[in-house]
Amino acid sequence: MFQTRPCAECLDSRLRGNDAPLDEEIGAVMRTSTYLSLFLGAWILAVASAAGPVDSLQRDLKSPVVSVRLQAVKSLAATEGQGAVAGLTAALGDSEASVRREAAKALGAIKEPRATSALIAALDDRDANVRMYAAYALGEIRAPEAVGRLVVALNDSQWCVREQAAWALREIGDSSIIGPLVATLKTAKADVEQVLWILKDLDAEKANEHLARLLEDSETLVRLRAVGALGKLQTSETIGPLTKALTDADVKIRRRTVEALAALGDRRAEQPLLELAAREPDADLRELAERVALDLSMHEHLDAYWSFDDQSTSVAKDMTGHGSDGEIRGAVPVPGKKGYALRFGPGKFVELGKPAALPIANTAFTVMAWVQPEAPDGVVVARGGAFCGYSLYLMEGIPKFGIRRLKEEPTQIAAGSNRLGDSWSHLAGVVKEDRIELYVNGRLAATAKTAGFIPGNCGQGMEIGFDAANSPAEIVDAFQGTIDEVKVFRAALPAEEILEEAGLPLQESRKKP
Repeated sequence: MFQTRPCAECLDSRLRGNDAPLDEEIGAVMRTSTYLSLFLGAWILAVASAAGPVDSLQRDLKSPVVSVRLQAVKSLAATEGQGAVAGLTAALGDSEASVRREAAKALGAIKEPRATSALIAALDDRDANVRMYAAYALGEIRAPEAVGRLVVALNDSQWCVREQAAWALREIGDSSIIGPLVATLKTAKADVEQVLWILKDLDAEKANEHLARLLEDSETLVRLRAVGALGKLQTSETIGPLTKALTDADVKIRRRTVEALAALGDRRAEQPLLELAAREPDADLRELAERVALDLSMHEHLDAYWSFDDQSTSVAKDMTGHGSDGEIRGAVPVPGKKGYALRFGPGKFVELGKPAALPIANTAFTVMAWVQPEAPDGVVVARGGAFCGYSLYLMEGIPKFGIRRLKEEPTQIAAGSNRLGDSWSHLAGVVKEDRIELYVNGRLAATAKTAGFIPGNCGQGMEIGFDAANSPAEIVDAFQGTIDEVKVFRAALPAEEILEEAGLPLQESRKKP
């Protein structure tokens, strides 16, 4: 499709290879009347010198000889004057398609608004090339009164006409056509790609609203088109209609929606996709939804991710593929915050050993998890011990994050101010070069100054739901309750990204923790 304004010569070259009927007889006439044309050309010049160029050319438009009328149109296109426009407009009604085509092309080249009505009528011409040049001319003129008829032309039987109509609509840029334009997707032969090309250049957000309404259409084809269009427009509000389409009764719609959400890449779709996977009867689609949800959850600095969604009772798989799998010791799968989680208690934890893919020495990092506690004390995630390490934990119901850099230094602890209830809470501990931070439900709850990063990778191991050695902070108690979505990032995530991980809108960060 045209991405920039085409010239008339470009259109001519495209005509030679398109599916529109060409006027082959032009060449035949010109080849068999060479001498006649030369004679007529000389005669035209002689008459023009006596009667004025426009008047004589207008008379030639009434000639019974096609080549004379054709030459007259071409000459008028290069002639300035009021009569030239009138003559070219009149030529749009010529009996010969080649003459009408040249007239439409000429009116586009001179961008004459007075020809708008005649060009709109030419969009109904029986010759596809005339219709194409009429659309081209209306785009050059940028005639707003033509938009309705150009929308209709998007359903033309010839691709060259549809393409030029789409280009013209983009040139005119009238957002009032968005509704009618989206409505064309309900027609059986709608040119979906052309419609999307126009919508992207008009007002994608407004188009999003109209496309969302098509998701209620009774026809599967229309809903499929709407989902595909929403996925390609990719506006900030696309996520809402697409996640709603995940509940469509037709499996084809649900599959197309999952594919559209994958292309959109909006992390807000992760939870709706997991919910689809939990209820989806189609095994292939269920697997696809789980895979897309996992891909959306991946952050560029994500080093390890234990979702527990595979419901294993033996292996806590690191979903990043980095190899930091753990051994599940007694913890059992239960419904979680997202998909499935593990329920922990005394003697029930995940042992990760010393994961080589998770270095903590001299680097910033972030550790987080969803927790649903059943007791006031317990370690969520810990690594290392009394010489160095970190711990994210609850003590007397208060969330805390602590690190020990060196044996000789005291533990630095960022402690929250409010006790957690028995509902789901999101906890995150962040290590920066000069401080540590604790976030509760996406909001900064506490900070503590430090003398630098943890200088070593620690000699003791890493656990989820327990601290198997002595503590780098205050406690080693087993966590009693449910833990889900444990993640480690090799970066100090900024507040807005932690807020996103907690599933809260940005404005929530302004509230007190």
